[in-house]
Amino acid sequence: MNMQDKINEISQKLGLPIKKIYDIFYYLRDGSKVDNFELIRKTGIAKNTINSVKEYFKGVFGSVLATTQVDQGVASQLDNIFKEDYLPDESLLNLSINSDLQDIFSERVTPLRQYDQFTATPETVLKRASLLKHFRDIENKKILFLGDDDFTSISVARRGKPAEIVVLDIDDRILDKIKSISNKLSLNIQTIKHDLKKTLPKEFLNRFDIVFTDPPYTPEGIRLFLSRSISSLSRNNMAARIYLCYGNSDRAKERFLPIYRSIIDSGLMLRYIFDKFNRYFGAESIGSSSSMFILDVTPKVKTIIKGDYDNPIYTDN
Repeated sequence: MNMQDKINEISQKLGLPIKKIYDIFYYLRDGSKVDNFELIRKTGIAKNTINSVKEYFKGVFGSVLATTQVDQGVASQLDNIFKEDYLPDESLLNLSINSDLQDIFSERVTPLRQYDQFTATPETVLKRASLLKHFRDIENKKILFLGDDDFTSISVARRGKPAEIVVLDIDDRILDKIKSISNKLSLNIQTIKHDLKKTLPKEFLNRFDIVFTDPPYTPEGIRLFLSRSISSLSRNNMAARIYLCYGNSDRAKERFLPIYRSIIDSGLMLRYIFDKFNRYFGAESIGSSSSMFILDVTPKVKTIIKGDYDNPIYTDN
């Protein structure tokens, strides 16, 4: 059985698209060692899935757990598979980070597991702002961020001229940093401490054109953050939309179903889904990645959770 046949077989057994397996081998094609965490972040494939691929290809990978490597004989086979025009999914994140942005991102706080915080890569944050800019969702828009440990609000504010940017977060550390940077750069970002288990303050209801949120990746967390997002959107803007991040392992695709259910139950339209759009430091169990959902309001949009919410929403609860 040749290499391509083996890749086809493991794709069928694991339910992992062939393109993703090709991405794994793309980074190993020259026979050099690649740190496993780097491989996960580059490919967006969950740790347990990469380990399953390695288990299937016994004798192909090196035996050191901390790194992944193929021998030169396999590397030469891979050279025959990959053509010059092959691009891995990670190539979409090749955005340059200049020195002033490095200084801003260096101020991001240490993530707290109790709030399911995992920091997105700087390239991801820039890519998010570019996406909003591409869809004309920055200029003259009132934008709300429900949580922002990644500093996406700063990147968005620097990318265009929004009418208003507000960040609600439960973590004082994040709010203090964003406010400090905003003041320094004259970005006019308003920061408010708020636990989204509580209903939104009245002044933030029926107000915004755009909501961006990277919520806890539990069905309860998604449902709650979607509800708060909807309640904040202007009822007079039928072009209002929500940017929602959510990720899971390719071997647990069924976990996307209750997320879709919450979206549908809320009367939202799935306008776009960008698979593995976001990359993170950590969160290897979901491939250090998540998808970006762009959700448009419809005449049937409704808030599922209207009052305070007492149930657990974080993965460690």
